[in-house]
Amino acid sequence: MASSFIITSFLVSSFLSILFTSTTVKGDLVSEICAKTPNATLCETLIRSDPRSKIADLDTLGTITFNMTSKLIDSTSALVTSLRDKATNATLKEVYSKCIDQYAFVELNRENAEGYFKDKKCGEVVHFMSRSIGDLLTCDASFFEHSVVEDQKLQQASFSLEQYCSAIIVMAVRL
Repeated sequence: MASSFIITSFLVSSFLSILFTSTTVKGDLVSEICAKTPNATLCETLIRSDPRSKIADLDTLGTITFNMTSKLIDSTSALVTSLRDKATNATLKEVYSKCIDQYAFVELNRENAEGYFKDKKCGEVVHFMSRSIGDLLTCDASFFEHSVVEDQKLQQASFSLEQYCSAIIVMAVRL
């Protein structure tokens, strides 16, 4: 009788241990994804800013990340437009105008990638999110090419968007 209780207790505790271990691994999906991005720390900070990310499965985490990416694209596009409108230097105005176009492409690529993510078409997601990163880098490089200084807030937003895009690519590969 006592041995039956011990065995039952052992099995229950083993089951609970496995259950909590599985939950921990699932809850650590953000770390697993972000570890494969260029800046894991920033990636984790960005994605974990949404509390739902802690318990999200891959599909939900993708949805969360796409939504956060879209919001940041919108706010960054507004920032670029504001910077262009306030710029007094003609070269800087021109660079900001080019960046406005690039951010429109970033959003279009994000929209395409999101549709393919829902359809679990990994290659297409990787393609469109890679194009988004390329568009972001094109905007950033324009400042260097024209020997003008990029606004620090724009630099930070662009770098954050690159992390989101990279995380989405990693998620797509796991679909």
